[in-house]
Amino acid sequence: MSVACAGKGKIVLSIALKAPVRRTMDCDGVPLQLRITASTARVTIDTERMPGATGMVAWRMDRVEK
Repeated sequence: MSVACAGKGKIVLSIALKAPVRRTMDCDGVPLQLRITASTARVTIDTERMPGATGMVAWRMDRVEK
């Protein structure tokens, strides 16, 4: 999975899986690469801006295997 934030400041990225992932990332346009190996039918992605952050977030699942 690739996640990128473009703008300024930082965000907190949360991905709900069997073992939740929570990361702080810069909004500098550089994608964060995450390898997700949990077997689940549903993935919940949430973001929370830190004070003063502005911009937008995008994510992409690179590959899904059954």
